[in-house]
Amino acid sequence: MIELKNIGVQFSGRDILKDVSVMFNPGEIIGLVAPNGTGKSTLMNVIMNYINPNNGKVILNHELEYTNKKNEVKIHQLVSMMPDQSDLYNQISGKEHLKIYSSMWNSNRKLIESTIKELGMKSYIKKNTGTYSLGMRQRLCFAMQIVSDTQVMLMDEVMNGLDPTHVELISQILVKKKSEGKTVIVASHLLENLEKYADRIFFMKNGELILVNAVSPGFDEREITTVRVTDLTDKIKEKFSKEFPERNVRTLSNGVTLIDVREYDSGRLGKVVEFLKENQIKEFSIGKEALTDLYSMYYQER
Repeated sequence: MIELKNIGVQFSGRDILKDVSVMFNPGEIIGLVAPNGTGKSTLMNVIMNYINPNNGKVILNHELEYTNKKNEVKIHQLVSMMPDQSDLYNQISGKEHLKIYSSMWNSNRKLIESTIKELGMKSYIKKNTGTYSLGMRQRLCFAMQIVSDTQVMLMDEVMNGLDPTHVELISQILVKKKSEGKTVIVASHLLENLEKYADRIFFMKNGELILVNAVSPGFDEREITTVRVTDLTDKIKEKFSKEFPERNVRTLSNGVTLIDVREYDSGRLGKVVEFLKENQIKEFSIGKEALTDLYSMYYQER
């Protein structure tokens, strides 16, 4: 368990983080979503003590804080951050990198071979990393954190440069880490992917951490709240509003139109579907708002 208590970070008189208080639990995947420059990386750097906050504190397992060097060493045995590709040494092999990380965190050496196999790295893991493609380097960075086997794992844009197959593979490994009781904090721009596996998702804006469920109450539930329509013309929208005047209809900057059907029974919902079909609208889905919709609403329309 890791707790942030009243964390504040200011640069040049600007609040990057403003009185952030939150607790991240064991067996939980946390998603952080925000445009670049809004504080995601700063938050992770504060957790690692790479940046000292102007106020507030980080508390691990109810007792450990960054009050001295001895405590910092203890915390860093339990908390790790996925390395960046620029941290790799081009003149040594991927496997040597994994051995270094396993030694640094004194983890089970068997994790090295199992991680290589799980990520499909066997064909190139003994080659110098200077020969790796961007996707191979990204997988190695992820593998390095996995073999560290820490209680808390921080990952900033873990899916960068990966093809859909490896995005899905890494997603499955993250879920596995969650089942092992790890706390996994992931900053990502791949919203559809993040929505599939994250237990809680936070937006960041104006230095604050906002739970997505506070932006859209009931977002984490599975009930039908929305009919999501692609490319609904103004003419059809006007026609729809006359037939269903009580409905809230909202078109986002990404071109998607959301029709609020929270209180509709199956009969009334069926009439909405019938209307769309009669007007030759084929691209629509029934369910809830997607994370991409909330992102558009929160960042591009506020």
